[in-house]
Amino acid sequence: MAILIVKLSALGDVVQTLPSLKLIKENLPNEDIFWVVEEAYKDLLYGHPQIGRLFTPPKDYLKSPRELFKLFKEIRNERFDLVIDYQGLLKSGVICGMARAKYKVGFSNHREGSPLFYTHRLSPYDPELHAVLRYLKLTRSALKLVGASIPQEFNDFRDIPRDIILPEEKVSALSIPYFVLVPSARWKTKEWHPKNWEDLIEKLLIRFPQHAIYLVGSGDHKVWAEEVAKKFSRVFSLFDKLSLRELVYVIRNSEVVITVDTGPMHIASVLDKPIVALFGPTAPNRTGPWSSIYKVVKVDLPCRPCFKRTCEDMLCMKKITPEMVLSAIEEMGILS
Repeated sequence: MAILIVKLSALGDVVQTLPSLKLIKENLPNEDIFWVVEEAYKDLLYGHPQIGRLFTPPKDYLKSPRELFKLFKEIRNERFDLVIDYQGLLKSGVICGMARAKYKVGFSNHREGSPLFYTHRLSPYDPELHAVLRYLKLTRSALKLVGASIPQEFNDFRDIPRDIILPEEKVSALSIPYFVLVPSARWKTKEWHPKNWEDLIEKLLIRFPQHAIYLVGSGDHKVWAEEVAKKFSRVFSLFDKLSLRELVYVIRNSEVVITVDTGPMHIASVLDKPIVALFGPTAPNRTGPWSSIYKVVKVDLPCRPCFKRTCEDMLCMKKITPEMVLSAIEEMGILS
């Protein structure tokens, strides 16, 4: 039997699918598992012992006849028993259409016409259900189609399969112990003001004089991160310096990850690291951390969660204070 997982992007979403991979392998240990993931995220999965082969199209493969045909040939050369679409968009639905398989499964309320490519459309998912639990629900239903018996329902984080494998590469010369701070996100509305981060860094260095701080991420915050690293001792910028596997290593060896709602937060969850997560326009019940120890810092406002990528005032993030974040760390009770 061969199973094809279709989860192309983005970083956090790919990571949140890993418990489903583990569930598949636990119930069908002798079957071959294939995964379609965008080229940008392949290093997160490459060499994974539970994955037989990766298909790695570029992000906009649908816009390139050459890349589309290349992927079509690769997919059609294989025969699958089951295809599971965790993405639920046109770009993933087309891949389901390419695949030769008896069962092609996804939720009926997946978007952009993707259910048209399925052989089996499951009842609409609850949008308030956390993404990890939603993917596990999809996995459970899909595995039933091929005769696997999984009696357990997945209703909360305690049901999530643990001991999840995540490939990594060692990064030398890290100071131990240390915090990881993740200030950047793909949505500007998820980000916290740099001044708040600097105030928090100053408080952390005073409160925890034996700890270092590593700033990780990419994009617009790079210059700021380098300036902050020059301003404070025991603060180091790793912006745009880490591969995905190196990022995994840095997070795995940290003591606490302080982050906005972004991909590295989910890596920390997979690794079961203590997390303090700052939430503004998005909802932690849908995409929040799922490690065994975490705190969500948010401010209750009538307008949130709004899921908007643009906002004039961003009050939901502005009203989060460094003191609130520091208190959340203290409340976890894991640091002396």
